Amino acid sequence: MFPNFARNIATAAALALPLALSAQTAPTLPLAGVNYRYWPEQIVQWVGPELPYSMIVLSIDDRSKPAIYDVQLIPRPAGRPAHYTNSAEQLAILQRTGQDAHQVAMQFDGPSDPANGAQYMLRFNTEKGTPVVWQFVLGTDVSEQGSGLSPVPAPIPILMYREQGGLAGQGTALQIGGVTSAADVWKEIAQPPYFVPYRGALSTGVHVLAFAPGDTAWKSATGSLTSSGGSTLALGTTGDDTTMTDKGLDVVATYAMSAGAVTGLTFAPIGVKGNHSVTLKFSPALTPGSQSSFDVVVGKKTKIATGSVQESSGPAVTDTWSFTSPDSVRNLTAKATASLQP
Repeated sequence: MFPNFARNIATAAALALPLALSAQTAPTLPLAGVNYRYWPEQIVQWVGPELPYSMIVLSIDDRSKPAIYDVQLIPRPAGRPAHYTNSAEQLAILQRTGQDAHQVAMQFDGPSDPANGAQYMLRFNTEKGTPVVWQFVLGTDVSEQGSGLSPVPAPIPILMYREQGGLAGQGTALQIGGVTSAADVWKEIAQPPYFVPYRGALSTGVHVLAFAPGDTAWKSATGSLTSSGGSTLALGTTGDDTTMTDKGLDVVATYAMSAGAVTGLTFAPIGVKGNHSVTLKFSPALTPGSQSSFDVVVGKKTKIATGSVQESSGPAVTDTWSFTSPDSVRNLTAKATASLQP
């Protein structure tokens, strides 16, 4: 139902803050290179030749008030996307990853429960004062038929999984300044007169798991870790599980230990009912100075990726991630280091 969905989404926007633990138990360090982000909704339209953009993408996090909006305008030909957000926190995240990002006032209207025929309207002005008006009409039901991976072409491994999805309907259009681009009929999958989707989509329950190279230094305090970039993770324990909570992103990472080794790491959004999670399952359990294979599983049993990780011994911990599946990340690697500041 969703062939090549979001193939051109900008890769760095998928990155968030590291939310995992290293196999090192003393001291505890975040698992190097792993980034997780959750978006309750994401809307996209492929743009026609009337505008100098190939795609517009709106990611929505409405778990708190005010809701967070992150808009990407993907240039044509492929190039650096422009980000617009209403959130100072999201702006800081984008700037830390080197994105072209701007904080602007936004007005977004849409139903709380997406259904066939629902209409969404986004309005904002760019940093140059150019008005942007986007109307999205949902042309199908949102269901598990629209679930799956959204390939993200990038030099680093990025997994973007949508739990449910639906396609755009007639009336979906993007206006920038005085120029309007209406979504075209999605001819490759249309079956007129019974099924006529347009080139756009709405996804719910979007999980983004990115593996990025780089070095991060952390400072330890009672019950927390703070990175040199200013992000803070709260630490907690429940039985054999340890949690790292990023309240800024409303996400939590939970890892299970066995005899000093990590057997699994689960990432999940806070404040979302049901089983919405992504888990890395290690075999054998991950220990410092060793190599382990891993599966990436969404929910209880949907496996979306496989690979291996090599972890060095401390004091600074280097993790090297390699993937064997899916095809979108096959043979890609990421090497990152986490260290504890004195």
